Amino acid sequence: MKKEEQIRMLLHPEDYTDEQLDQMLDETDIKVPDANEAWEKFRSEKREVKSERPMLLKIAAMFIGVLMLSGIAYAAIHIVSQRVGEDLQSPTQKARITNSRQQITEEQPTDSTAMKPVVFEDAELNTILREIATFYQYEVVYKSEASKHIRLYFTWDKKATIDGIIDTFNRFERIHITRDNKELIVE
Repeated sequence: MKKEEQIRMLLHPEDYTDEQLDQMLDETDIKVPDANEAWEKFRSEKREVKSERPMLLKIAAMFIGVLMLSGIAYAAIHIVSQRVGEDLQSPTQKARITNSRQQITEEQPTDSTAMKPVVFEDAELNTILREIATFYQYEVVYKSEASKHIRLYFTWDKKATIDGIIDTFNRFERIHITRDNKELIVE
């Protein structure tokens, strides 16, 4: 059978009988591929493709791994150092930072346990003012030595401003305190 006839049979099999189609198939010389041979060829091609890329993939994976670990380590160090810095700041320093942003001159701690009133019973003015000045970060200057030893009963409310405390002390007869910058001057 000629090739043209075979092509016509393949394109329009409905025009031919089953016997004619069988005869055409018997006459056609078709090589049937060997499945084992094809499988071996496929496996060998697959191995060749695998053997070319693994080294490049391993290098890329190592680079990405090192990069990720570096980022995680940097983030951990940054977070820990930031928390340690916050823990080291005293309440007064935190208040100073907050107040400086708001342009407020008074500096007071914000810790609730440190804000409880302090009661001085028969204490010298020197002792009382030293503690108050330390709290508000002032220095005390005495004009006379006798004023240091004046004894008082005094309740100090830490929530009060330094000016309010000075006014309270100035109500006593023998005490007169003025404020100049960061100094409390006792006359």
